[in-house]
Amino acid sequence: MGAVCAKVSGILLEYETLKVVHIRSKKVGFINRMIQLVVICYVIGYAIVYEKGYQDTDTVTSGVTAKLKGVAYTNLPEDPGIGQRIWDMADYHIPPQQTNAFYVMTNLHVTPNQKNSTCAEKPSLKTCVTDEDCAAGQLVENGDGMMTGNCIPYGDGRMSCEIVAWCPVEDESRTINRGAVLQEDARNFTVFIKNSIEFTKFDHKQRNIEDSVNNASYLATCNYHPKTDPFCPIFRLEDIFRYAGVLDQWDNATKLGAVMAVDILWNCNLDTLQYSCSPQYKFRRVDNPAVRLSPGFNFRFARYFKLQEDGAIVQYRDLTKSYGVLFLINVEGEAGKFSPVPLFINLGTGLALLSIATVMCDFITLNILKKREVYREKKYEDVDVDDEFLPLKLNPDGHTTSAS
Repeated sequence: MGAVCAKVSGILLEYETLKVVHIRSKKVGFINRMIQLVVICYVIGYAIVYEKGYQDTDTVTSGVTAKLKGVAYTNLPEDPGIGQRIWDMADYHIPPQQTNAFYVMTNLHVTPNQKNSTCAEKPSLKTCVTDEDCAAGQLVENGDGMMTGNCIPYGDGRMSCEIVAWCPVEDESRTINRGAVLQEDARNFTVFIKNSIEFTKFDHKQRNIEDSVNNASYLATCNYHPKTDPFCPIFRLEDIFRYAGVLDQWDNATKLGAVMAVDILWNCNLDTLQYSCSPQYKFRRVDNPAVRLSPGFNFRFARYFKLQEDGAIVQYRDLTKSYGVLFLINVEGEAGKFSPVPLFINLGTGLALLSIATVMCDFITLNILKKREVYREKKYEDVDVDDEFLPLKLNPDGHTTSAS
C-alpha cells in the first residue's frame, strides 16, 4: 500500500520543464524547414489569399419581381372556351405577382358557361345501373357534386348518377390528345427579372441591371446570353429551357406543365482594389418528367359572371384547368470585405500550426533515426532530488535574499 501511495504521489507531485536540444542533422533540419514552409504556404497562400481569410463576410438579402411580355394567337373555333383570340400577359401570367416566382400558362382546358343545376356525373367517377346505385343526398367521392338519386344517361351510351353541381361538369376527354394551346408562341415570351440585393453588414445595395448603360434603350433590345450578354435581365422562355439542358422537353412541359428554377448567384468582393459584384444565372428543371402519376404542373381557376334568365339573375362561371410552367427564382450570395479581425485570427492559427514541425521532427528523431537512443537521452532527463527551499535572510535595507 505504501509503495502504491508513493507511486501516485510521485506522479502527481512531479514537474516538467522544457529542455532545448540542438540537433545538428541535415536530414532533420531539412524536414523541419520543409514542414514549416508547407504550413506557411498553406496559411498565407490558401487560407489568407485564396480563401480570402483577410475578409469579413455577409450573406445576401434579396427581393425579386418578374414582368412577362409576349402575345399569342389561337385559332380553335371548335373549342368554345378558347376560340379565335389574342392572348397577352394579362391572360397567361397567373397570378400577376408571386413571391420569388412566376407562372406562365401554356395549355388549358375550358369548361364554359357552368351554372348550378343538375347533370350527369362523369362515368369515370360514378357509374350506375339503377337509381338504387345513386344514394340521394350523398356527395360523390372526389367528384363534382351531390347525387339526386337518379341514374341517367351520360351521353356516350354509358349511365351515371345525376348530381347537383356546376353543370356541365368538366370533361377533358375531347382535348386530352390536343397539343399545348400556346406551345409555339410561348417560345418567344420574355420575362424581365428585376433583382435588388443588399449586404446589410457593409451597407451595400445593388440591382441586376447595369447602371452604366442607357437602361431604356438597352432593356428594349437585349436578351440574356451567357457569353455575349451575361448581364441582361431579360430571358426568352425557350432559352431558359435551352440553358437548363432540357429544350427537348419543351413540348411535354408546355402541354402538361413543369417546374423550373432560375438561380441567381451573387459572389461579391467589395474591396476597393479588387471590386467585383455581378450576378450569375443558372437554370434547371426541378420536377421529374418521367413520373407516371400526376406529372407536370396544373391548377384550376374560375371567372364568374351573371346573366338574366326569365327575369332572374343567374350566376355563371367559366372553369379553366391551367397547365403551364412555374418558374422558381432562388437568390443566393455572399460578399467579402477586408477586416483585420479575420486576418489576425488566421495568422494566429498559422503560428499555432508551426508547432506541427516540432512534433513531426521529434517523432522522427526519437523513433526513426539510427541514433534515436542518443537523442532520447539528450531530450529527456530525470532529476530525482528532494530540494528544500533556501532560508531567507533579511538585509539591513529591509530586503530579503536567499542564503547560499
